[in-house]
Amino acid sequence: MKQLLKNPYFLGYLALYAATLVAMSFVEDFPVGESIGVLLVVGVGFTLVAHAASKSSRPCSESKPKQHRELLVLSLLLVYITLFLTFGAGSIQQFFAAQIEAAASAKEVIVISYKLLFFVLIPYLVYRFAYKFDLRDFGLALKARELFTVKNGLILVSVSTVLLLFQYFGGSGAKPIRDGLVTDRQLIIGLPLLFGWLLFEVGLVEEFFFRAVLQSRLAAILKSEIGGIFVSAVIFGLAHSPGIFLRGAGAIDNLGSTPSLITSVGYGILVLSASGFFLSIIWSRTRNLWLVMAIHAMTDLLPGLYDFVKAWQIK
Repeated sequence: MKQLLKNPYFLGYLALYAATLVAMSFVEDFPVGESIGVLLVVGVGFTLVAHAASKSSRPCSESKPKQHRELLVLSLLLVYITLFLTFGAGSIQQFFAAQIEAAASAKEVIVISYKLLFFVLIPYLVYRFAYKFDLRDFGLALKARELFTVKNGLILVSVSTVLLLFQYFGGSGAKPIRDGLVTDRQLIIGLPLLFGWLLFEVGLVEEFFFRAVLQSRLAAILKSEIGGIFVSAVIFGLAHSPGIFLRGAGAIDNLGSTPSLITSVGYGILVLSASGFFLSIIWSRTRNLWLVMAIHAMTDLLPGLYDFVKAWQIK
């Protein structure tokens, strides 16, 4: 803790968060209370659970040092990802509008396909050909004895249990389950199928780029694991802000259908940046992307079940 309080990147994040919180308190209808709640429950609470569970973990592989002109390459990848989040996803869905309208399951297939292409395959190929990185450098090509360990099992079970309990009793996404809108048969069939789907659709997609690429490489460039965690967290939030502003995506996050640019940036810093700290800790200590992917899938499991069983017509 003392080391953290002396770290300039952590102190910088606290200063940015505090300044943004004060500024957003003057913005009408901005969910300041919700932002503080996310920070306390997810940013602090879940992170403390992840910190305790992953203590004494050993990384599966060592991070490679900073590469030649890597900051430029990483910056270009960030611009590319931000542009895709802002314009690309919506454009692709418009192009396949007829197929999406015809079947909800078609939308699921289209979405996972372009996410894997743009968030995983292209960044991987950039690092593969520019710096000869392989799958192990991104925590994927692990040996069985590294992947299936007692420690990893304890991390997965403990963190997932906290996530699922919070979702079921405190999250609005699990309300259809609490209200009995999902049958026992749909639970039994849908949960394992959805977990397998989410393992790749959100787990691999988001964790590969924002954790295995962005956080890891920033840590190498800054020569600070803590720096990698907090700087990548801010970038993650800000990368989503243009999309929230331009595409009206704020409606999904209770910001209204036309959030201002200031609101979008504030939400990115106050809510989105703090939402992944617990995953960042686990990745930094284990460098096991499969483990992080599985835990991320658990975060969306109960909230996504109702729509999943409807989309795939699971009776």
